[in-house]
Amino acid sequence: MHKHKPVAVGFPEGARLIRAAVARPDYQDAYAMELRPGMPRDPAAWTGILGDSFPIAAQQDGEALMKVDAAGLDAWASIVIDEKHVTLCSSVKATALRSKLYWGVVRWFHPFMARTMMTRTHRRLARAAGSGA
Repeated sequence: MHKHKPVAVGFPEGARLIRAAVARPDYQDAYAMELRPGMPRDPAAWTGILGDSFPIAAQQDGEALMKVDAAGLDAWASIVIDEKHVTLCSSVKATALRSKLYWGVVRWFHPFMARTMMTRTHRRLARAAGSGA
């Protein structure tokens, strides 16, 4: 795994909350980065990945789950921390015509935006931890 860039991965074993949040999602993705020494191991410290826009709906066993309210989508994000990695997981179900149209456009930009926001937060927390960028 590359130390400075998010890598597409499957949902990690610890992503229990997000798996339960959306029945039969239309879309799922996950991106992981290596944790550096001194970086926070509490997933709540990583909610800045989403710009602190979405409150934590649930937290347990190294995972923080956030409801993402956008255009009527049933969308959730979670941050999972294990011994070596931080993983940003997304799960989306478009339930109405409006949400399907919205997601039909946004889904093309979502991977780029998720990786960009994750990289920025990783750099910020690495600098704060004194482990470099």
